Amino acid sequence: MWLDDSRRSAYVKGVPKKKKKQKARPRRRERGSSPDATREALVTAGIELFARDGLDGPSLDAICARAGFTRGAFYVHFADRDDFLVACMDRVGWSFLESIFPARSGPGPGPTPEPTGLLETVLRFVAALGDGSYPLTPPGNVRPHQLLDACARSERVRERYVALVRASLESVEGLVRTGQTGGLVRPDVGPREVATILLSTVVGAQTLLELGLPIDAPRIAATILAALGAASPPGDVTD
Repeated sequence: MWLDDSRRSAYVKGVPKKKKKQKARPRRRERGSSPDATREALVTAGIELFARDGLDGPSLDAICARAGFTRGAFYVHFADRDDFLVACMDRVGWSFLESIFPARSGPGPGPTPEPTGLLETVLRFVAALGDGSYPLTPPGNVRPHQLLDACARSERVRERYVALVRASLESVEGLVRTGQTGGLVRPDVGPREVATILLSTVVGAQTLLELGLPIDAPRIAATILAALGAASPPGDVTD
């Protein structure tokens, strides 16, 4: 039986090959982009992808593509992935500390507004937990265990995270001392010890949230403030 001519010609001439899918290329930036703008674009892209996919999820190619640059541009500004992660931590970490501790002195950039008290700082932190702007509050952000894993793998990452924690301790300690001087915080507690307890509470809350356990941050904050003699008027923290 003879094959239909159209079918036979398909075998002889060959079926047209399907076009291969091309890999997504990074959006090219203008050549006039300044080095600072290039670096900032890469860091911004990294922060966005780390928040979405975790610290180990995004490849360098994906980060570069999102920023609109190539790997060559990446290595102009960063020695390796750890160096890049530290830069992202600097952007997110110091910015957050500036928002919580406006009068904090440290290596982070930004203006230095008028000092505020322990109560106001706690209120800002509770609000950050509630609206998800705290960098380690799931969902939609880097998970605490991912950051700890990165610290275990890289001494540079660990050193930067420790620097952020120490800056927080020093800031809280200063607020406690100021509160004691003004008669708002009980004088029979050690400022450094109080700061350590508060930071330990935050770390514990991070763990509970990641495990999916509910916590009532406003009530916890109100209880701690009351124990310190820095309780707010009724409803200020728990509303």
